[in-house]
Order: sequence, then structure tokens, then C-alpha cells
Amino acid sequence: MKLATTTVDFRGYSDRPGNLVRFFEGTGFRFLDLSFYDTIYADSPFLDDRWEGWVADAGEAAAALGFRFCQAHSPSGNLHGAGEEFDVFLRATLRSVEACGRLHIPRIVVHAQDIGGFPSRENRRLNLRRNGEFIARLLPVMERTGVSVLIENSCDRHAPTRAQNVRNVPSTAGELLELIEHVGHPLVHACWDTGHANVQGVDQYQSIVELGPRLKGVHIADNYGDMDSHVAPFQGTTNLDSVMQGLLDAGYQGFFSFESGNILRNGGVWPNYRREWEYRGVKVARLMNVPLELRRQAVALLYQIGRHILTEYGCFEEG
Repeated sequence: MKLATTTVDFRGYSDRPGNLVRFFEGTGFRFLDLSFYDTIYADSPFLDDRWEGWVADAGEAAAALGFRFCQAHSPSGNLHGAGEEFDVFLRATLRSVEACGRLHIPRIVVHAQDIGGFPSRENRRLNLRRNGEFIARLLPVMERTGVSVLIENSCDRHAPTRAQNVRNVPSTAGELLELIEHVGHPLVHACWDTGHANVQGVDQYQSIVELGPRLKGVHIADNYGDMDSHVAPFQGTTNLDSVMQGLLDAGYQGFFSFESGNILRNGGVWPNYRREWEYRGVKVARLMNVPLELRRQAVALLYQIGRHILTEYGCFEEG
């Protein structure tokens, strides 16, 4: 199994995707998950005719330094929304799939979303239909580019704040498979997020084995089971043995891809925000964020953590 991590590891250190790729030089990683997650914002180059330059910048940096994008993550947004906000989100999502085709990225992770409301049988049917309808909008560009969509498991509570809806479908392997089978397309598969699963409290081994050949990608992250904090393995309560044995017994052939960018946390990163402080009436923030060089060392440590995990199970492959 080869190691990979997300370009979110360097989110906030540059607006250019090419620079985010360059920051990985010397960390050990050679395979990257290109994140489009934060591309929807005011004056985003990804939302206008500059988007092709955005994509080219990422591709040129990767080619120059010998990196490869093994997967991607679609933009954040409300897939059950309406009006202009939904139109922007849909356009950005379609564009992210198109970008994967241009950069020869074989798969992109897309979130399903619960429609809210009491989790009755009818609510479950509506969840399948509404999420399936959104994925169906992506099928033409998926078929044209050959890019697969991986639907990711969620969890009922990402942060300690109580939501009105105490369920968040799909948060189990069974619910994830039900949605994939409802869509019923050969380019639609599963991504298993170990952080979400740890918050949900599901059996990681049984879940991964249940997904079996449908599992084409993973997000490896840890937490204390209370919120989706995206810390590194060994920083939380996730049982890594259950994850690894599950991947092996499921015959998983994909990348061991981290989503553990909070191994060192900047001050304003969800869901844990650093307390602010003032001195003589002036806000002091000299130590609010992690300097770039320390961040690069943390990412290098993340690579060594992954190498250790895979080596212990006899499946580490060099990049």
C-alpha cells in the first residue's frame, strides 16, 4: 500500500495550488489528494474563467517535482440547497470532476448529506432519492472523463454542538452501500473515513470488510471520539489494528491516504479554536498559528507514522 496525504495539510499557507504541492518536497510523500474543498469563496479563481489556470498550476508543480495526484476531494457546499448558491456549488463540483480528468486523477471523494428531519422510513427513502439525484447530475462528466466518485461515510455529530437532527446518513457501511447501490453506476464507489467512523462508534473492521470491493479510497484520521478533529493516528482513540486488518481482509487495493492535517493545529481551524488573548488592549497572536517550516516537519512525521503502520502489517510500498 502506498502512502498519500491531502493538500489541505498546507491550507492557509498559500492561495496557489502549485505552492501547496511544492511544500510537500522533502516530507517523504509522493502521492497527494488534491483538495477542491475550499474553492467556493468570493473571487475564487476556481469559479470563473481562471479555473483552467488553477488546475494547470497544480499539475505543472506536481509534474516538475515528481508528485502524483492519486485522488481528490470535491468542494464543500449544500447539495440540498437551492437557487444561486446551489448552482455555484454544482458548477464547482462538476468542474472539480472535470479537473480530475485533465490531471489524470482517477477518483474524487464526494460527500453525501442528510436532508434533516426525523429519521423515519420515508425520510430514509427521501435521503436516498435526493442524494442519488445529485450524484446523477455528475454522471455525464464522470462518464466522459472516466473519473470515479467515491461517496464518503459521515457521522451523526461532527462537533459537540447538538444538531436538530441526531442522525446523519450515511454514517455506517450499510447505509453507504445502500446509497451506492441506489445510484447503481460502475463509477460510483466508497471512501471510508476512519475519523468519522471513530466518532460514530462503529466497528471499523466489520465496516471495512462489509464494504469489500466497493471500497476504493480511505481518509485516515484520528480523534477522541467526541468530534471530527482530524489529528494523526496515535493522537486519539481509533483502533488502528482493526483498520489495518479490515483493509487487508477486504482486499483493499487503494492508497493509504491521510486526512490528518491537524497533527499541528492553526488557531482558527474547525472544530477546535485556539483561545484569543489581549495584552493592554491589543490582541496578541504571535503564537496563534504554526510556522510553515514546523508544519512541513509535522507532515514529514505524518509520513513516518504511516510508514510504521503499513510496515507493521507488511504492506508498505515505496512511492
